[in-house]
Amino acid sequence: MNNTMSEQIEDNVFNEWAFNVWSDSRDWCRQCNKEKNKLVFDDQTKTTKCTKCEHIETYTESNWKILQAKRYVTTHYMPGKYLFNNNLSVEAIFQKYLRELNHADWTSWLLHDYMLAKMKQDALMQDKLLSAAKLTVNKMSYDATPWKSLFEKMNTPNSEMLHQVPQIIYELAEKKFLEVTSKEELPTILQGYAETLNSLYNYNRWKSDRVSCWISSEIIKLCDTESYQLEFDTKYFNCDPILEKFQEDILTGKKRDFNLKDTYIQWELCLADNYIAESKALPAVWSAYKALAAKLGLHTTWPPKTIKFDITTVKKVTNMVNDSELFRFYDLATDLNSVDASKACYYAKYFIKHVQELLPKITAIKQEQTKSTSYIT
Repeated sequence: MNNTMSEQIEDNVFNEWAFNVWSDSRDWCRQCNKEKNKLVFDDQTKTTKCTKCEHIETYTESNWKILQAKRYVTTHYMPGKYLFNNNLSVEAIFQKYLRELNHADWTSWLLHDYMLAKMKQDALMQDKLLSAAKLTVNKMSYDATPWKSLFEKMNTPNSEMLHQVPQIIYELAEKKFLEVTSKEELPTILQGYAETLNSLYNYNRWKSDRVSCWISSEIIKLCDTESYQLEFDTKYFNCDPILEKFQEDILTGKKRDFNLKDTYIQWELCLADNYIAESKALPAVWSAYKALAAKLGLHTTWPPKTIKFDITTVKKVTNMVNDSELFRFYDLATDLNSVDASKACYYAKYFIKHVQELLPKITAIKQEQTKSTSYIT
């Protein structure tokens, strides 16, 4: 059977998204919608042009500067990436310090990269940075005592030093944003930055990069945005099982493996319970539904693969697992959400409980479906 046009487009999207370099929505054409066609940026004309549909968008001088600052920050200060290029030699790192950085900035970059290497258990990078610091002390005739003290502090199990990594990235990002906007407008830009970090978190989670996920979540906590959004993001990431005991594991050198799909399902179920505790029926049902859809292979956060969250598709999913009661609980919870919050939460709890009971059975259901298909073939 031939795929429909929409299915072919969807396949193309997922094939394009299955790349190893994260990309931001600012780099895609808005006119092409979900085809994710890349834009060409022209600094002279302050325009972007789509490589596919050739749509051109023109920016004002100030908006262009803000756009480029946002792109610069996510490219140069990406969580989990070394600020010094890890391919640089010891001599090249020293020369970069002399040519481009002042003493304070170089110290920040050194501290960031050394602690990041420690998180990644990258001994080679740690040795390289230590050698670069020694070379700097010798060639610049600096007092070695402060440098020795710094490395002793970095090599001592200390959670405070781990937090220097997100702190330094945040300060670099804020400094770049303040070059193109006022302090009054900064919270708005930081809100957009936090949204980008959310996307980076999902991408890094897909890449099983626990270190980058933790750094992204910690930078978001530092962003000076609306307090309610900051509180939401903090609770949101605190529910993710892959961040559990992260600092403890780093300080003790423990490696922890995790299953992307299973931990994602646990994450959504934990969020569902939290929403119920806050009497938020609709997001609670939504989270439990996403856990169910993830188990069925219909939903992932990256590459973005999801079916639309509405009554029609929920009915299709509940039919897949042959459970009419599940749909009834969903229908009652969402229908009562705007008129009777307590009753909506009552049915939402049953929906979540039903999903939890179904999840262990789904593997068996899928195996039986495969057997039936093979038999018919």
